[in-house]
Amino acid sequence: MGITESRKLIRDFLKRCVEYADESIKRKKERGEDEGEISKWIAYRDFTEHAVMEVESGELDSWLEEGS
Repeated sequence: MGITESRKLIRDFLKRCVEYADESIKRKKERGEDEGEISKWIAYRDFTEHAVMEVESGELDSWLEEGS
C-alpha cells in the first residue's frame, strides 16, 4: 500500500473517530453527565481533528514510509 492509500485509510478512520466522539458528546450532554467527562471527550475530538489535518496535509507522511 502506498502513502496516498495509507493516508486516505488513516484519514477516514480518524474522521470516523471524530464523528463517534461528536455523537458521544451529544449523548453525554443530553444525559446531563459530568462536565469533566465531557471535556475529556471534547479534548479527544479536538486532538483527533488536528491529527486528521496533519494526515491530510502530508505532514505525517514520514510515519507512513516503509521501515520508519
